[in-house]
Amino acid sequence: MNTPWPHKRKTSVGTPDGHWMHRMLNPASIALVGASARPGALGRSVHDLLRHGGFPGVLYPVNHKYPQIHGAPCYPDLRSLPEAPDLVVMVVGSRSVESVVRDAMDVGAGGIVIFASNYLEDDTEPALLCRLKDLSAAAGIPVCGGNGMGFYNYAARALVSFDTPPERPGGNIALIAHSGSVMTYLANTDPRMMFNLVVSPGQEINGTAADYMHYALAMPDTRVIALFLETVRDPEGFCAALYEARQRRIPVVIVKVGATEQSARLAASHSGAVAGRDSAFQAICDRYGAIRVRDIDELSATALLLSHVGVPGPGDLSGILDSGGLREQMIDLAPAAGVRFARLTETSRAGLAEVLEHGLVAENPVDAMGAINVDVGSLFSRCLGILGDDPGTAMVSLEFEFRDGFSQYPQLLEVARDCANRLPRPLVVINSTASVGNSREAAALGRHGIPVINGISNALAAIGNAFRYRDNRLFPCPERPAGSPDLSRWRALVRGRTSLEEADALELVRDHGLPVAPFAVADSLEAACSAAFDLGYPVVLKSARPGLKHKSDQGGVRTDLRDRENLVQAYAEMAASLGPRMLIASMAGPGVELGFGMINDGQFGPVLMLGAGGIHVELFSERQYVPAPCSGQEALHALRKLNVSKLLEGGRGRAPCRIDLVAETASRFSWLAHDLRGCWSEMDLNPVIVTPDACTIVDALIIT
Repeated sequence: MNTPWPHKRKTSVGTPDGHWMHRMLNPASIALVGASARPGALGRSVHDLLRHGGFPGVLYPVNHKYPQIHGAPCYPDLRSLPEAPDLVVMVVGSRSVESVVRDAMDVGAGGIVIFASNYLEDDTEPALLCRLKDLSAAAGIPVCGGNGMGFYNYAARALVSFDTPPERPGGNIALIAHSGSVMTYLANTDPRMMFNLVVSPGQEINGTAADYMHYALAMPDTRVIALFLETVRDPEGFCAALYEARQRRIPVVIVKVGATEQSARLAASHSGAVAGRDSAFQAICDRYGAIRVRDIDELSATALLLSHVGVPGPGDLSGILDSGGLREQMIDLAPAAGVRFARLTETSRAGLAEVLEHGLVAENPVDAMGAINVDVGSLFSRCLGILGDDPGTAMVSLEFEFRDGFSQYPQLLEVARDCANRLPRPLVVINSTASVGNSREAAALGRHGIPVINGISNALAAIGNAFRYRDNRLFPCPERPAGSPDLSRWRALVRGRTSLEEADALELVRDHGLPVAPFAVADSLEAACSAAFDLGYPVVLKSARPGLKHKSDQGGVRTDLRDRENLVQAYAEMAASLGPRMLIASMAGPGVELGFGMINDGQFGPVLMLGAGGIHVELFSERQYVPAPCSGQEALHALRKLNVSKLLEGGRGRAPCRIDLVAETASRFSWLAHDLRGCWSEMDLNPVIVTPDACTIVDALIIT
């Protein structure tokens, strides 16, 4: 990416009609190229969906084979239309696409939808897909597709697809899915899921997921954005959209495929996607507070919950169930989902104790089901009121058995509708079984603003995601450290090399203001002894033979040399096998050993990696990733997520270490990587030794 903070790029608009995609996504007129009157033809399916979906604008069928379609004039080509259409929808094969695209541009169309795959067996170079991208980019015309399913804009009643979605009212979820199947699975299957915008951008010929996100953010009824991504083709625009969504308090929920090598390869073959490094994508999600989920079940559950209840307020979950066993299951599964239960006040506990039958425990979550002859509706209603009024409650869950056409306690459906209107906290209804058939009842409750989630794991995951989104910190843009060096010298030094020698790497790091252990390079025993005297014993001796890798494995490192005699012996042994050139460094004292790494992601640029280093690597294998550059605050936040950070806190007689110095060092390192982006492929500072008084880098590797 070109800028340190891509979210600063100006891409947002106040209203949808100011967006460059508005004519395409909210058309007043549509030209359907390849329209057909033949039952079963795709051109007929698209035409029928537009009409039956209530499209209020003008629809122009275009097909030279028909003088009329459904009693309306059918035009031979786009140039014969009485006006420039806002949208051209192409139901034609790949061989016809390019000529129709040129016609659409010539007549001044506002946008294009292409369903074709745009692959030709006997194609020339550049390939058809590349030609279409160049044409549309030069004309500045948005193109949805190809190899996609089109889009549904419920707000504009423009359902542009060859699929047949069920009739349903518009909602508050904007869904953007690279997979057309995911689009139809989520948008066409479960009536509790209600959308304002659904887009299948496919190959993103001209218009990426980021562009559709910005459009959705400008739509007044968008409460949550759900993404199914194979890649990110516009990293800067994507980060800008995530930032804008965060500023507007509109959660973004993401399934990102391509995390494994095989999945990434198949994503590339499916839509021309470049999956990118998964850790870099996760770092971007962490920075902007995007909610990354495992699969489309968790995606739909989380989007459904947030579209109804919004971002929860302070506090934790209070729940009521119709089963003691299911309550215990909920309690067991909650920690893995990151869900905590509210600690009820004594007043709330006393109120529950008065309501519940003898033998039931007034404890959150509550099993309220006693004898079958009890007035269940009144009992649950009173308990819900107590839980909703408790100051520690952020959200209330109601779990009970119901399916379409049956409930053991049908009055609880009415209780849910009543409590949704009177509770001061949002309500979510849960059925602990994921396979239950309750979509009609769930849709009915949804019209009252009540999300219904099937499956206790899905429900807890969605609730935990909502709480994590609420608690996520958005860090300010980092400020460049004072005293940044002249980079021209270092760019010239790395040009043409495959890696820097350790001494050069350490000097580069030191030049950027990072705390490097004092060192010197010597080509003889006399020079080595002189350097050790100046540095002060004990010292470390390392071979500085050019091109030597894995020095420790080849006997090229000796530590804790405490006097001249030790140094002379070590030098003689190493020089005999590895040559006379040596690096001598001050011996850092014992401390917590960390490792800082830097990867150069092809999409998102430099990404800082934080983890254990040196002797602690085998004990603590986890890593945290942060986009570079980052502030000390953001680095500190990431460091505290690592288990190895517990060693920095001291304890058992050990003084705490300066974790603030570690964070500041990491921030400076991230600026170094950013300033020299394009000059290196990997960087590694390992170990970084942290003590109660200092943070010291003792080794550096830079691959150019």
